[in-house]
Amino acid sequence: MSKIYRRTTLLTGVNAIKKDKNRKRNVIMNFRVSPVEKQLIDERITLSGLLRSEYFINSCLEQEIHVTGNIKTFDAIKKRMELIDKHLCNISMSEELDFEILESLRTVLELLDHLYGSNE
Repeated sequence: MSKIYRRTTLLTGVNAIKKDKNRKRNVIMNFRVSPVEKQLIDERITLSGLLRSEYFINSCLEQEIHVTGNIKTFDAIKKRMELIDKHLCNISMSEELDFEILESLRTVLELLDHLYGSNE
């Protein structure tokens, strides 16, 4: 009778290695690209001298946002502005401002600036 190979995580009585939940960056994000896009991204990462994760974070957070206005965009902005308005109405001191709400407001303002700035 032959044995079937099983990963150690599937064996009974073996505890899986637990990852540190207190890490600052414990969320994984994935996206798909074509082979050509992957090659171009890898070249840019190599030229930047940054770690792969740092490159993606900087690339996503520090780039300009180009907006094409449509009904979906305006609905998303409207919903976010309603949330921001509700938060601002419920606070009494500036120390109570939520960082995520302020970041949302900054993003919405950037979107609107690019949206209306491109029409001038």
